[in-house]
Amino acid sequence: MLLGGRAVAPVVTLGNMFAVPSRIVIFRKEIDWKIVRWFVAGAAPGGLVGAWVFAHTKAEWLQIVVALFLLSAPLQYRFGERERSFEARIWWFLPAGLIVAFLSGLIGGMGPVLNPLYLNYGTVKEEMVGTKSVNSALMHVAKIGTYATLGAIRREYLVYGLVVGVLAIPANWIAARWLKRLSAKTFRVLVIWLMAGSGAFLLWEQRAVLGRLFG
Repeated sequence: MLLGGRAVAPVVTLGNMFAVPSRIVIFRKEIDWKIVRWFVAGAAPGGLVGAWVFAHTKAEWLQIVVALFLLSAPLQYRFGERERSFEARIWWFLPAGLIVAFLSGLIGGMGPVLNPLYLNYGTVKEEMVGTKSVNSALMHVAKIGTYATLGAIRREYLVYGLVVGVLAIPANWIAARWLKRLSAKTFRVLVIWLMAGSGAFLLWEQRAVLGRLFG
């Protein structure tokens, strides 16, 4: 809302780079390194390509597709009653990493899209947050290098990214203490509705594009 849709991808990337290290430290004992190895094999090239495409094109319509997928999460899991909507294999994290890193480099804010894969693999609570944090950090390193090389990072983006990252550090600590008190089912329900909320926000951001399509 402050910088416009074009700023979302680099600012989210920068903010996460400042915020993620504290989450990794907090949840270091819960990280599933098998998932990390599969994910990074796809995420590294995906992030590089996505960031390169970002610098050369616009893809507002992709946010609409992602938003609709996220909005479907409550139905996929029957509003939290189902533990899994499909049986996931660990090697699926490789192609998922490639696709999500590419889309993240292109439109930003793709973290919630991977949540169904984690949930369906059986990864929840601290294990999910810690593992996602490592995967996110590795993905963002590749993207930032490409953004910087192609001149897609402005000075004000650095400021906003730093603010987001610094404020996230105490938030991560508070969330970690709260997370220990949640049951697996409550965690799953929260993740599902946060996905839906993210989808609604993405759709609202692209209301002008929707207006052109249906107007």
